[in-house]
Formats: sequence, C-alpha cells, structure tokens
Amino acid sequence: MNPGSSKPGASCSDSSLSQQMKQNFRKMNDLVDELQQEKQKVATLQQKAGRTQQLEERNASLEQRVHQLELLNAQLEQFNSERVGILQQLQQEISNYATIQEKYLEQEQSMQLIVRELELDRQGLLDELAVKDLMSTDSIDDLSEELNGLNQQLNGMSEDITCSICLSPWESEGAHRLVSLRCGHLFGKKCIRTVLRQSRRCPICMKRAHPADVRKIYGRSILPS
Repeated sequence: MNPGSSKPGASCSDSSLSQQMKQNFRKMNDLVDELQQEKQKVATLQQKAGRTQQLEERNASLEQRVHQLELLNAQLEQFNSERVGILQQLQQEISNYATIQEKYLEQEQSMQLIVRELELDRQGLLDELAVKDLMSTDSIDDLSEELNGLNQQLNGMSEDITCSICLSPWESEGAHRLVSLRCGHLFGKKCIRTVLRQSRRCPICMKRAHPADVRKIYGRSILPS
C-alpha cells in the first residue's frame, strides 16, 4: 500500500474532530454563560428576598408600635376617667364642707345670741342686787340663787351643744348627729363609734359599752332653749 494514500482520510478525520471540539467549546461557553445568568438571577432573588424580609420586619415593628400606642391610649383614657371621678368627688367634698360650715356659722350665731341674752339677764340681776338695801334678805337670797342658776346655765351651755370628745357642736343629722349610750351620756355619732372601736367603754363614766348601744336622740334641739 502506498503510504501517501492514507493522508486524505486522516485529514478528514482531523477536520471532523476539530469541528466537534469547536462545537463542544461553544456549548461549554454557552453553559458558562447560562450559569452566569442563573447566578445573577439567584443573586437578584436573594436581594429581593432580603428586601422582603426587611419590609416584613419593618411592618412587624410598626404593628408593635401601633399596639403600644393603643395600650398607651387606653391607659390615658383610664387615667382621664379616674381624674374626672376624683374631681367630682372633690367638688362634692367642697360642697359638703360649705354646707357644714354654713350650719356651724348658724349655730355659732344662735349661741352668741343666747349668750348675749344670758349676759343681759345676769347684768339685770346684778343691778337688782346693787339695790339690796331696798330689798329684804329673802329677796336677795332668791336673786342670788337665780343668778347662780344663770351662771351655771351659761357655763354649761357649751357642754350642752358640743361633743365631749371632739368639742365641736352636734349636728341635727349626718355623721356627727346627737347620740347617747346606755349610761345616758351624749356624744357625736362618729366620735363615740371611733372611741368604742378602741376601748369599749364610755369615755365619761368608763362603763362598758358596745357600738350596738349607740342610740339616736330624737326630739331634742341642738341648741338649748
């Protein structure tokens, strides 16, 4: 066989291999390009996912803040309601105090009038005693007894209208109205109940007493007649 006769076949084979390698290289390049594109897509998706997570975290944070603001608003409404209630109670206490003060002033004025009348009566008796030389001994003794009675009435007047515990005038009704114990001693209702919770005895005669023994006094005027 002639050696030169095999060269054309080898040349065709080499050319076919070269084209196939070129095609393989092109395919590899195409695959590399596709891989790069896929990587870019994955990176883009990751960026979008990160942004979505940030948005979700921000939304969650905003929801927490809205919830906190709602709680604060509810607390403020509760505080405002309590403040209004306290203001109403304060206004009621001020009104009650004004009423009590007005009653006290009326009682004080009445007591001053009674004191003035008793002082006038005593002064009249003193004037009568000043002319004792014109009267008999019996008349002078009678006037002296009457004068002593007026002095005792004047001195004991404050005791007849005031509580022996707080030394304040009794009231016709309410917490400091006139009450008595079984022993007969008189007090303001609130004062004697406070004392009996501590000692269970009358503060005047020291006889045993119980809160159930406290009795309201009816038909007795607050100021002496």
